[in-house]
Amino acid sequence: MNAAEGPGGLMEGEAVPKAGQGVVVLYREPYGPVRLRSAAGLRGVALEEFGPVSEPVPYRGRKGIITYWPVATREQTVVCGSLRQWRLAIELGFEPAWAAFSAGPVELRWRAGGRLRRWRPDFVARTAEGEREVLVLKPPRQESLPAVRLEVLQEVAQAAGWRVRQVREPSGLRARNLGWLAGYRFAVGDEEGLGRALLEAFRAPTGLRAGVAASGLDEMTGLDLAYRMLWQRRLLFDAAYPLLPDAVAWAA
Repeated sequence: MNAAEGPGGLMEGEAVPKAGQGVVVLYREPYGPVRLRSAAGLRGVALEEFGPVSEPVPYRGRKGIITYWPVATREQTVVCGSLRQWRLAIELGFEPAWAAFSAGPVELRWRAGGRLRRWRPDFVARTAEGEREVLVLKPPRQESLPAVRLEVLQEVAQAAGWRVRQVREPSGLRARNLGWLAGYRFAVGDEEGLGRALLEAFRAPTGLRAGVAASGLDEMTGLDLAYRMLWQRRLLFDAAYPLLPDAVAWAA
């Protein structure tokens, strides 16, 4: 599923504890010890603000890379155990529907078939409306998690008050566009006055380079600021086209 998964993952066709029986959860509070709880003990816990239970490692026999995603809007670094998680972190950071998120902040453990099973869902996130969701990446070329794993997750989510959402990582042109914009997600000084000039220049859909020229800013400064404003959604763009210097944008 993901690079943060520990050994002994649940296999298809094996028994699943019902109604949360036998399932325990582990998480680590910031600068604190690892805590062991029942699924119901997760209710109200701000896991989206915590780090991973432990540093993720590449899953057995699979290539993996650990990436670190500094969050632009708060003092938090999200530790991703795979490039798939990292791409989804970019999506979560870009979309205003999610206010906070963390990768692999909780580990589920249970016994089945005489063995200890453990698994870390990809993300726990808090929506802008204050709802808590657990987000899991669909396996490549499949429409859902294995049924047994999904059943365990849904049992825990019901006890914890979560919603479960299966998602796909961004891919293709959208992934490339968001990956480019992510490099501009941090504000640089006080740019409010320059930003107003750009918003005025992009009152109607205009190519980025042409809008920067119309704003009176020099091209390098103006394009850098325009990309930051695209990440902030102060400027909008058509995601069906690559974000080249002549891509069309307009004021939100």
